[in-house]
Amino acid sequence: MTQFLVLGLVMLWLLGPAAATWGEAEAAPACVLAPPAGGGLQAVMTTSELGVGQNRLAFGLLKEDQLLEEADVVVRVHELRGQQAHLKAQMQAPYARLEVVERGQRIHIHPDGMRHVHNEATDMRGVYVTQVTFERPGPWALEVLAKQGDGPLEVVRLPINVLASPSTPVPGTPAPRSHNLIASDVPDLRQIDTSDPPDPRLHQVRIADAIAQDKPQVIVFATPKFCTSRVCGPVVDTVRTLLPAYGDRVVFTHQEIWQDAAAGEFSPTVAERGLQTEPWIFIVDGKGIIRAKFEGLTTAREIEAALKLFLE
Repeated sequence: MTQFLVLGLVMLWLLGPAAATWGEAEAAPACVLAPPAGGGLQAVMTTSELGVGQNRLAFGLLKEDQLLEEADVVVRVHELRGQQAHLKAQMQAPYARLEVVERGQRIHIHPDGMRHVHNEATDMRGVYVTQVTFERPGPWALEVLAKQGDGPLEVVRLPINVLASPSTPVPGTPAPRSHNLIASDVPDLRQIDTSDPPDPRLHQVRIADAIAQDKPQVIVFATPKFCTSRVCGPVVDTVRTLLPAYGDRVVFTHQEIWQDAAAGEFSPTVAERGLQTEPWIFIVDGKGIIRAKFEGLTTAREIEAALKLFLE
């Protein structure tokens, strides 16, 4: 099967000790981008698309094949001009713990609300999340400064390309009026939901119909059956945790990536949004306007915060 929409490991390579000092705040320094030294700390990126304006940046930290939790992390944003890197901003990246991972085990939320502990272990228990802003498209660089406990400060750097216009729909624009398949369209829900077991609550209303009915929506694009990488994560289970509190006011929809996985044929609902990675979550208000979007691992707290902005 064609490989698609599974976020892989994007490595941020270790810099030398002179790269930065913990907590220093320079106005607009310029430095030459040295070749990566290799080894040491790496970052597992769950954000692949960065564009002009504000972006959610999420990542894990990996050292000696072990993911680091609860480190003190600062992200620096550099504008690249030729071989010079000019510091434009720096911000903290707090650690956000996933609500559906407990004691190293993934927690599956069943349609009846029961919590089932999967036997599969995972060391991806959370992500570091911050907001970054880019003023123009083109080459930029990110630095991540991380310090865990009494350990040494380590710095990693990633050159990035900022898009003038993201390929996926952006907040503030109308959501595509998709006619996705729902439970009443298929004899077996497993045809449109690879969760085990599939959840009928997430397949009751078409996206286009919810917009026509002025209903807010949480739409999660994911393929649970093929979600095996560290950074894919149990996002459908994360979304399920919000159903008891918001299910009477918000339409929750799960859309699989593939219409025909064997043939490499994507769902039309996925194609309409130009998605190139998995998973994604879109928050749509009652007027059909996208209010927030999340790529990769996402916590229920982030989704709930986005909902509260227009529900209350």
